[in-house]
Amino acid sequence: MINESPDTQGAIPCPWCGAKDQVSGRNCQSCERLIAGLPTWANAETEAQAKADLGKLLRLTPRRRALLGSLIFVVALISWLNFPFVSNPITILFGKSTTSLTSASSPGQWTSAGWDLQGTRYIADVSEQPQGVLKWSRDLGNPTLSAPTVVGDDIYLGGHFKAMALDAESGEVIWEIDTPGPMERSFAVAGDYVYMGLSDHRLLALDRNTGEVRWEYTAEFPITSSPVVADGLVYFGSSDGIVYALDAATGSKIWKQQLNGNLRSSPAISDGRLFATDTDGNLNILSARTGQKRFRFRTAASASDAPVVSGGLAYFPSGGRIFAVDIEARSKRGEFQVKRVWTQFYVWQIPGVPAPSSQRGERWRFAPEKHASLGIAASPAVAPDALYYGDTAGFLYARDVTTREELWRFQADGGIVSSPVILGDRVYFGSRDGNLYALDRSSGELIWRLSFDAPIEISPVYAEGRLYIRTLDGRLHAID
Repeated sequence: MINESPDTQGAIPCPWCGAKDQVSGRNCQSCERLIAGLPTWANAETEAQAKADLGKLLRLTPRRRALLGSLIFVVALISWLNFPFVSNPITILFGKSTTSLTSASSPGQWTSAGWDLQGTRYIADVSEQPQGVLKWSRDLGNPTLSAPTVVGDDIYLGGHFKAMALDAESGEVIWEIDTPGPMERSFAVAGDYVYMGLSDHRLLALDRNTGEVRWEYTAEFPITSSPVVADGLVYFGSSDGIVYALDAATGSKIWKQQLNGNLRSSPAISDGRLFATDTDGNLNILSARTGQKRFRFRTAASASDAPVVSGGLAYFPSGGRIFAVDIEARSKRGEFQVKRVWTQFYVWQIPGVPAPSSQRGERWRFAPEKHASLGIAASPAVAPDALYYGDTAGFLYARDVTTREELWRFQADGGIVSSPVILGDRVYFGSRDGNLYALDRSSGELIWRLSFDAPIEISPVYAEGRLYIRTLDGRLHAID
């Protein structure tokens, strides 16, 4: 018989007919069926027993402590190996730019060292191709390696202990400022600012119309790279191997990151990542937003020029070769050290040790024949279908980006140590023999050649139908 004492009373709905305000352990007043239930003392005992069982389950015995510790260790190890570089939360929360300035070039301009933020030097649509006619030539004094940037009717470039703005139609000086040393790097232009790095550790942001200093930032060592501006941040490197990111409008430091070698060329920006080569032969991939390291690709020699990002690959020259690296590659802790030991065992020909695999991220590499003693010194220019680069023996190569097959090669009269530029269906480059060449980029046939009295070791730039070339006699030339 079910206990019907007051201990079992409680207003509940009937499980048979749904009538409300019924009492557990008694017959339903509506359908007269028995509403089964346990007395409260039984419920209390059951609850107490459940709590006791739960306590036993949660009690950390020595064995359970060991199992839990092992699980935590395994999870931590997997996270450490696969996600070794966690972004700084302080930078994410508080290190934000106040502007959206960019030095990516618009049509008719050349506002960044490699034209676009990826450094491709590729302009697909060109309304007017240069015909090889000299428009004007201006003597700028002792030569430097600062390539011009062009916006509208203004040219900005560095000279010997000076930085200047010139009129694009005549070459006349608009404004000029003194600098503490020769200006060997290109400038970046974003909005009304011109950004330049100096040998006295300062990065300057100038008013591009007047040359007046808007703001300046002092790094710990001399600035050795060309700056680039993306998403409101200006990026550059110094001779102590540090990469900086500053607010492009105020000069406030957002982050800095230490590399293994010095950054001596412009970084590239693509898909939220910063790509930088250094003097230790590394390609470094960082988060452009926080500076956290994502990947490091190593080579045996100093990287000689800037990286170029296109089609999921980063191209850069090092040790006379061109390397192509997967931009999605991620570093694994300890992998390089393990592979170095593995390689040494293989070199020692220890029985049973197989040949080590190629470095993570490498897709291919190319080196010219031995006739090019120094090989490839400058970054390639990259179009969606082909890349173009020269070597110190004077060959310009065209290579298919998909099949990697050579499409053609052209022999210049002098060595090529600067990057070409791709304009529509043509490719332009200079060489140490003082010639500027224009080729059909599909066949490699010569269209025209213009001779100067001094070697060309700086890449040409293009804006509003005109090429601008610096030669080693200190002159700047405008070619229509």
